[in-house]
Amino acid sequence: MLTVEGLVAELGLTLLSGEEAAKGHVRWVHSTELPDPTPWLRGGELLLTTGLQLQTAKTQRELIVRLAAHEIGGLGFGTGFAHKRLPPALADEARKRDFPLFEVPYELPFIAITERVFAQLLDERYEMLQRSMAGDVLAEALTGRLYPDELQARLRPFGIGERAAVLAFAPPDPAVAAPLVERILAREELRGLVAIRAGLLCAVVDGGGDLDSIALARKIRTELISRVGGEVRTSASRVAPTHSLRLSFHEARCALEALRLQNGNSPEVVASYADLGAFQLLLSLQDDDALLTYCRGVLGPVEAGEGEYGDELLRSLDVFIEHNGHWEKAANALYCHRHTLRYRIRRVEQLTGRDFSKARDRIEFWLALRGRELAR
Repeated sequence: MLTVEGLVAELGLTLLSGEEAAKGHVRWVHSTELPDPTPWLRGGELLLTTGLQLQTAKTQRELIVRLAAHEIGGLGFGTGFAHKRLPPALADEARKRDFPLFEVPYELPFIAITERVFAQLLDERYEMLQRSMAGDVLAEALTGRLYPDELQARLRPFGIGERAAVLAFAPPDPAVAAPLVERILAREELRGLVAIRAGLLCAVVDGGGDLDSIALARKIRTELISRVGGEVRTSASRVAPTHSLRLSFHEARCALEALRLQNGNSPEVVASYADLGAFQLLLSLQDDDALLTYCRGVLGPVEAGEGEYGDELLRSLDVFIEHNGHWEKAANALYCHRHTLRYRIRRVEQLTGRDFSKARDRIEFWLALRGRELAR
């Protein structure tokens, strides 16, 4: 992931301010001599300037104020042109606002920085394309409709042999964290694929040798927190035959959810099969008609009573339960108004005779919704 922090270190320069903000993703780079370039920027860009029109302390401070308010990624200030050294007012305002600022000496041309940024962004785009291919493979594997030999053939190009483990991460932004996970696996000389599935960042790792999936998940989680920040809920499945990849994925996902339900985010714990609790029953029934019977018994009235709209009602219920009955958060996740969500939940209650203000009914439907995923 391209960041001001990483770019400055790579160029051998010094970050003068904004250490925390400098960890954010840089989406583009521009050179400018305008005193206010923000009308032409979207945010997240790295700006380069020689300060040709910044001759007073007032204009220097105003530039930093505008850039910080517009959430610009950072400012590289070229010295040796209009300014022999970094203007004190500019540096002072940047420190005050924790805005990333670094000096670009005369000997380092802006074009060298621009080329370095473009090359890294191109690499990131290529990595995104590779992850899209990996996401397609993982999606097919999780349908459960591929024969073992066919599944093995799809996974072989990623270096995954006869056994594998699934690691699941819930970082603030899975797309930003994905390339970092790929680089960690490469550094550890491990083969696998990284893709986003069901809102989680998933790594399917070859289980050859004596892979300790929990230790690996813990190591990756520690680096994700240090590099991208925020809490990162993490889980790992056991190493199992690749023809059981679908089961391994749900084992990791269910362990993550079970731990969340038991004791919050559990920031210091990597969830595993030992945390499955009631989910172990669902996983053990995934090839049994009993699982479908249970799910249909709980969800059937909604599916039968509303036809195609029943799926939308159940999706809304799922998100509502996932957000612990918080109307505003669930509505935002569904991109609908909270009154619309209230109508949908009331409709499900009418069709099923349940009351979702009661924990027992929420838990039963949550289990049925997870079971339906396993049975598909």
